[in-house]
Amino acid sequence: MTTQTTLSDWLPNIEARRGPTYLAIAQALAEDIRSGNLSPGTRMPTHRELAYQLGVTVGTVSRSYAEATRLGLIDGEVGRGTFVRRRPSRDMGEIARDPAGPNGVNLGLNYPPMSQAETDAFSETLAAMAGDRSLGQLLEYTAHCGSARHRHAGARWLKTLGVPGDPERTVVTSGAQNGMLITFTALTEPGETVLVDKLTFPGMVALANLLNLRLTPVEFDEHGPLPEALERAAVETGARAYYTMPTIHNPTNVVIPLRRRREIAEIAKRRDLVIVEDDIYRFLAPDAPETLASLAPDNTIFVASAAKQLAPGLRIGAIDTPQRHLPRIEAAMRTSTWMATPAMAEVLARWVEDGTAEHLGEIKRAEMIERQRIAKRALTGFDYHTHPASMHVWLRLPEAWRGRDPVAAAAHRGVTISAGEVFAAGAGAGRRHIRISVGNPKDRHSLERGLSVVAATLTELPFADPAIV
Repeated sequence: MTTQTTLSDWLPNIEARRGPTYLAIAQALAEDIRSGNLSPGTRMPTHRELAYQLGVTVGTVSRSYAEATRLGLIDGEVGRGTFVRRRPSRDMGEIARDPAGPNGVNLGLNYPPMSQAETDAFSETLAAMAGDRSLGQLLEYTAHCGSARHRHAGARWLKTLGVPGDPERTVVTSGAQNGMLITFTALTEPGETVLVDKLTFPGMVALANLLNLRLTPVEFDEHGPLPEALERAAVETGARAYYTMPTIHNPTNVVIPLRRRREIAEIAKRRDLVIVEDDIYRFLAPDAPETLASLAPDNTIFVASAAKQLAPGLRIGAIDTPQRHLPRIEAAMRTSTWMATPAMAEVLARWVEDGTAEHLGEIKRAEMIERQRIAKRALTGFDYHTHPASMHVWLRLPEAWRGRDPVAAAAHRGVTISAGEVFAAGAGAGRRHIRISVGNPKDRHSLERGLSVVAATLTELPFADPAIV
């Protein structure tokens, strides 16, 4: 049992705990956070204060704080101290249908904009399929990696995304998350380390938790992951896999330049490191540099999904994998879902063949360009980074919001946004940032209204809102 605190008087009882003292302190901290004895934002005792109270060395407390930081329990900021981390919900599964009522605007989830074009195309395709008497085979079991026809269509689709497009390397999946699941199930063992960018897709964090993987962050700058940091992390951890989003990175919008992609590819070849290249936004940037899969085809597994380009409800995608990994990936697919749904794979195949997939992607890209123009007008004066066709904006909070909660303030006004810490794979990453999703609102008017609320909220002094404590 530990004592409840309000500021920096936390004192754990570690006498009955076994194992190293530094781990006992970290475990007590974790339990008090789970129980609510320590609330988000609580300032922790200094290393020296806690060491004195417990009668241990400062080094022991430093090790316990380092372990708690690695576990995502606390975070520190130079000049301010160490605080219990806010634990914003990951945007995986927790979907706010109507934030603050039916007039609310959800700028928190990266849903693609949908139009009548998708509905019409789907209706026409289903009608054509209904008249095809040979489609009974879609109701039967098929190969785990997809039928020959669907693998060929998947390869053709992947080729439009910058992958060589070989049916023998193509696996049809139930979307990108399923592709990532079978990839990491095949490549890793529980407890193994996987390298990720310091800011990364929350779905990767959720996947790591499910598979009991340890994520080690790679330092990141305005051009993407630092090659020297990637190689150093690979050497120090012995990691065999690295997950990244090189084109319109989520959440920072970085498009890694070609020179750095080549450096990353060379590191992968030199260290026999498998790159898991998540490129679901690549269709929005047709002029993006070569894929890592084309630069290091024997070391890269390329993950694609129809969710953003076509429609999320299709739950269909594909991966391109080196032949050496194919048997284990096939086994992982068999264990997880046996196969992707053949009927949805047939829809994708027909859309690839008749040009619908490319056409719908162009519609979405044009729509996102218009929505980014709206965001540019609404967010004038703020420090943010985006891409002309991105589905989101990465915004740095004004100085007045240091230590405050803009997500709660925006929610009080009926708008959902995502805290930067949601994307953190390393201590301090994402702090004082928010991600604003501009693709999710049902129309441009709703987007404009939501952005105006966010801009007004961030312009006001945070303590002016009585609902924020």
